[in-house]
Amino acid sequence: MNDNVTIDVYLDTVCPWCRMGTASLRAALEMLPEGKTATIRYHAFQLNPGIRPEGEDYRKIMIGRLGGTAQFEARMKQYNETGAHFGLTYNMDLVKVTPNTTLSHQLIALTPPELQSELIERLFTAYFEQGVNLGDADELAAIAAASGVTDDPATLKNRLLQGEGLDHVEEGQRSAQKLGIRGVPYYIINERTALTGLQSPADLVRAIGRH
Repeated sequence: MNDNVTIDVYLDTVCPWCRMGTASLRAALEMLPEGKTATIRYHAFQLNPGIRPEGEDYRKIMIGRLGGTAQFEARMKQYNETGAHFGLTYNMDLVKVTPNTTLSHQLIALTPPELQSELIERLFTAYFEQGVNLGDADELAAIAAASGVTDDPATLKNRLLQGEGLDHVEEGQRSAQKLGIRGVPYYIINERTALTGLQSPADLVRAIGRH
């Protein structure tokens, strides 16, 4: 068995299940046997790649996708109930916009690997607890500054708007398509074992332990 495993994680920054999935992975990593470590590599996946740059109405998009208001309300309740198992809060009444997540994925790409996990958690918190529009470059630059990614938010904003990191977003989409990934979160351990959908910490530990 290898002492270190590589875990490739495909996610979207506005995916409720991905937020739970990263929380589950964090818990799993803390449960690994002594001496067992993991290197996490994040890949961009966009659930709504065709969303306009300025974003679209969240409630309208979700009601259309789920088939009605009752289904929408049930799904929002499900996010809260399932998220609570991972110690997460979802203030879905504050979420007004379904953003195009390209800029947020660019930001992840421009972030040093050792800071990416914290940045991603701050992005999730901003969106799901505070209703922040993750398609807004100013908001993203502020989150990056709070995460210690930059001490010059204005320059970082310009880098995002100029397209830096866009190749990472496009590569993630191409890679996901090649692998047949249709939903996230999606994990690949040591480029061999694939796990799709929300996994419990115990399930992740077992999968990691086989490598």
